[in-house]
Amino acid sequence: MNKLKVLANNIRALVNYHDRKVNLDNMPTYFWLEPTNHCNLRCVMCPNGAGKITIKKGYMDFELYTRIIDDIRPYASSVTLAVNGEALLHPRFFEMARYAAANGIKVLLNTSATLLDKDAARPLLESGIASVSFAFDGFTKSMYEKARVGANYEKTLENILYYLRLKKEKGKKLPYNVLSILMLGLEECAEDERTGFLRQFEGLIDEIRLRDVSTWGSTFKDSKEFFFRKNLRNYLPCARLWSTGVIGWNGDAVPCIYNANHEYVVGNLKEKSFKEIWNGEKMQRLRRAMVDGGYLDLSPLCEHCIVLGTPPVFGVPSGIRLSLADSVTNLLGYKFEKYTLRIANRIRKGRLSSITIRP
Repeated sequence: MNKLKVLANNIRALVNYHDRKVNLDNMPTYFWLEPTNHCNLRCVMCPNGAGKITIKKGYMDFELYTRIIDDIRPYASSVTLAVNGEALLHPRFFEMARYAAANGIKVLLNTSATLLDKDAARPLLESGIASVSFAFDGFTKSMYEKARVGANYEKTLENILYYLRLKKEKGKKLPYNVLSILMLGLEECAEDERTGFLRQFEGLIDEIRLRDVSTWGSTFKDSKEFFFRKNLRNYLPCARLWSTGVIGWNGDAVPCIYNANHEYVVGNLKEKSFKEIWNGEKMQRLRRAMVDGGYLDLSPLCEHCIVLGTPPVFGVPSGIRLSLADSVTNLLGYKFEKYTLRIANRIRKGRLSSITIRP
């Protein structure tokens, strides 16, 4: 899709949001597609790892995947190939990435990197993926393995460093690589340990971010397993309902990535186009409930949501900043998003859910 049209579509989404429209004349440009909801880890801060997934697990059929990409490509700018599982478990993952990229859609990946061994590093670099975020939640072995249960600190760290060195050796600018570290509060870390850990990525990584932990809506609101920021105030309505799309491995469309058990399904891509689902009765009803304040009657999962609890910046709510920043990144490059995040955190005195610390 034309980059200026993507930006215009997101500006229209922002206007529709502020006008409280529920029947929209904009389509989402940012999507999450779930190759699988299977995972090889048991992370304490994830519904999968905590044994809270009750729906059937599976792998997206490749034919269904190509149908979805063909359906959304007239308006989709970016797609993250990960929702509630480890995407690299899908046997045809790299084909998925290449297909979307060949259709002009920017492909992003969130991964634990536990499966990113030497055999997978080269295919990843050659897959057309534009950005990779490595979830590595700990500066020390103890911190990391308490969070990422089932993962090996040394092995996963070497996977990431090998991939980054290979990328540098080949002189590739993309994928843009982010090391993402959740602030779980599982244990303290000495400053020299933190500094020593971060030093390993100098000259290799594009960005390192610290992130607040999500409660996956209300999934972990009573958890004592890790620290998360409780929302003392909600910034309604949730702008993701005006700007992004989420599709599960079985074709279910849900309002948000935190619908891990497909608690509120708004349609299925095996039966309808996404355009039909986007302004369908169930999606409009949820938008109206967000506007009117009765959203918890339809979606109890939204309680304590990190998106609702993050304040707007210059009138741009948290839920739409992702797609809006992505559309501007298309024009100005990934460094724009990094520097904008730094400025926004200064304005909000570090109250946003993500902060860049290096480089």
